[in-house]
Amino acid sequence: MKKAEKTKRTVTELLSVRSRSLIGRIRYRNLPRHTFIYCRSRNIAARFLADAEAEGFTFGDGQKPTAKEYSDIYSLHDDLTVSYTGWAGHLAFRSAAGNIVRIDYGKYVSGAPDYQVVPHHRGPAGEG
Repeated sequence: MKKAEKTKRTVTELLSVRSRSLIGRIRYRNLPRHTFIYCRSRNIAARFLADAEAEGFTFGDGQKPTAKEYSDIYSLHDDLTVSYTGWAGHLAFRSAAGNIVRIDYGKYVSGAPDYQVVPHHRGPAGEG
């Protein structure tokens, strides 16, 4: 895809708050869903936080996303808030179970079609 043909992907698009993206159609067809944003590096996290702030997202305490510390996984909410993901959220992100949307933000902003993270299901010991 040529650079001129790329369209800017937004954080809001992930929730389909203002648009009808593929994620939005999936999300609202299968409510309730939880959206996790994975940032594999500090640079990607900084980009995510800046993009989220530019689109009006805040943390639950009202602080701007860029005023917060780096994390590898964030939770994105329909009320235009972002939150850190604790240990339980990290487990849910890595689990194959649940009604969860997992986005690799680095892939998402680069335009890669495989930006959704699909965890691998592991069966009992020795399987999967």
